[in-house]
Amino acid sequence: MVNLKVRDFMTSLILTAEIDTPVIDAARLMAAEDVGSLIVTNADVLAGIVTRKEIIAAQLLSEELYHSLTIEDIMTTPVVTIGPDADLGQIVALMNQAERRHIPVIEGNDIIGVVTATDVIRVLATMKMIADGAPVAEEEN
Repeated sequence: MVNLKVRDFMTSLILTAEIDTPVIDAARLMAAEDVGSLIVTNADVLAGIVTRKEIIAAQLLSEELYHSLTIEDIMTTPVVTIGPDADLGQIVALMNQAERRHIPVIEGNDIIGVVTATDVIRVLATMKMIADGAPVAEEEN
């Protein structure tokens, strides 16, 4: 069996916002970029994470309150992170134990990616197809 590392299937596109960003601006950014999470920073240091779930919960508040919130008010903290050399089993176990679907990937002091439950499902589905003998599309040059 292939020993896939987090770096092999993480999402490298990382969207960040400072903790004082209005929630409505964060929601617009996430919608425009079609992403499910946003890394929250405080002076370029990882401070939290905001997902669609927190954005939707905030939208259910009164209109006035929703427009007054910053992402610091709704972010999840502390952030559960993983290193790029962790394997597939480790990220699955961490997601289950921490009950998180978005895990930032940290190398040294840098945020280099995010692993989502969707990334994991995609890898597992591909592995199942290969195990079942399905042809794998070759990359075009």
